[in-house]
Amino acid sequence: MRNVMYISGILGGLLLVVRLIGSVTDFKYNNLFLISALVLLVLIFIPLVILNKYRHTKKIDSIIKSYSDKLSTDKPIPSGKSEFKGWSMNNSPFRKRKSGVSWGGGNIKGANATRGKR
Repeated sequence: MRNVMYISGILGGLLLVVRLIGSVTDFKYNNLFLISALVLLVLIFIPLVILNKYRHTKKIDSIIKSYSDKLSTDKPIPSGKSEFKGWSMNNSPFRKRKSGVSWGGGNIKGANATRGKR
């Protein structure tokens, strides 16, 4: 179904483009290109897109319903002090450490720079 949807959409779009080019260069079957493009787009492509979207939302709804029917086995997170000891975000051993140097100002070029000149 998805292949038919893509093929009809692309072919309908191409026939519309050929019809637009044909309106300038006056092709022999201009009206046939327009009618076939509209038939492909309106009677095949758009209903298949709507059907595909409907099936997709039904599938998502069934997945959500299957998970909502199950009982929650997760225990709630208690508030307050944690029972686990260890690292936090500030004292993690995996965090990149700085050497402890404190910068009192800018670098050499920044200290000597003047405004408006390069």
